Amino acid sequence: MLMKKVTFSKDYDKTLKLRCLCFGALLVIGLVGFACYFLLVPQSNLGDYAQGFYLGAASGITVAAVFFLVRTLYLMAHPEAKRQARIKETDERERKILSGAIQFAGLFTFYAAALALFVLLPLSLHAYYALIGVLAVYTLSFVTANLWLSKKL
Repeated sequence: MLMKKVTFSKDYDKTLKLRCLCFGALLVIGLVGFACYFLLVPQSNLGDYAQGFYLGAASGITVAAVFFLVRTLYLMAHPEAKRQARIKETDERERKILSGAIQFAGLFTFYAAALALFVLLPLSLHAYYALIGVLAVYTLSFVTANLWLSKKL
């Protein structure tokens, strides 16, 4: 869904090539996760939940990256499918729905994390600090994107 926001309005071929690079980078991240799982995790004293995280996250990222990379390569090789995808992605109604969904998801996530801070503080100071960090990164990225887009648009 977020990859549909990465669009060059005039050159859809350039958009698809950029998406291939992004999905290739995600594939590398997933493969690094698998390498860590097989090479580093067995010698560590991590708990079962952490070992499961490595395997689950690496699997999910890799499968998603391969799926979307194959789909993008398919669009690049089939002109009719590429034309239909371009029309759908540039449709104003579709773009408005996508922007609204992203905005709602961001606000919901931010408020849910802020609410979780009240629960986490007495339970785990480490989790509290991690969530504060996530909220700080979210806020900083929002302000940076807002400034960048206000100058670009």
